[in-house]
Amino acid sequence: MLVIAKVKLADARAELRVSQEALAKAADLSKGVIVKAEKGEAIQRISAHAILHALNHYREQAEMPPLSFDDLDWKIHSR
Repeated sequence: MLVIAKVKLADARAELRVSQEALAKAADLSKGVIVKAEKGEAIQRISAHAILHALNHYREQAEMPPLSFDDLDWKIHSR
């Protein structure tokens, strides 16, 4: 059986050599939201989508395949 682990946001960001500040700016969020997400704290779904969009922009520039929402290991507010 093949088990595929989810990717931690900090690892996905580090792989791209992108700072928390740069990712936050690209996602139009505060650095605090990135820090929260990387610590495993819950964030809003809209913030998670903004982060994913920014990550995939950097991945496209690096000629890497995009990540899907479910590829990342994060906690989302249930509101």
